[in-house]
Amino acid sequence: MKKFRFSLEPVATLRDLQEMRASEAFSGANRRVETCDAALAHQQLRVAQFVESLIMRRTTGLPGALQASFMQAYRSELDEEKAATTELEQARQAQEAARQRWIDAHLQVKLVTKLRGRARERFLTELSRFDQRQLDDRLPRGGLFSEP
Repeated sequence: MKKFRFSLEPVATLRDLQEMRASEAFSGANRRVETCDAALAHQQLRVAQFVESLIMRRTTGLPGALQASFMQAYRSELDEEKAATTELEQARQAQEAARQRWIDAHLQVKLVTKLRGRARERFLTELSRFDQRQLDDRLPRGGLFSEP
């Protein structure tokens, strides 16, 4: 009887490698989302602090020339916050796409694993039948308890 060999072994190796790469891409996307989220939180804090300082300066009296420059600076802070929000949304979309690719790669690995299991079961069944035939050939025709 020949030894068990899985005919799709190169495919299984390739699928494992693809899953590993997809997993790495997903973890990279997760890190990018965390970085973008931290940047957005930082920018929101800066805007809140800027608004607070602007309110404090208005109560103490702010010359008209400075009001215009403060409003321009406030708008630039809001634009940076909007850019950080957009970047975070893009990072989340990339994260979802990477997650989907990882899930697809994992399903492909599971499929190959299932095929390997079925091939192994068929092999073991065939091996069992082969062993049974070998035993049957060694027994006398009438069986173990044949009458003389």
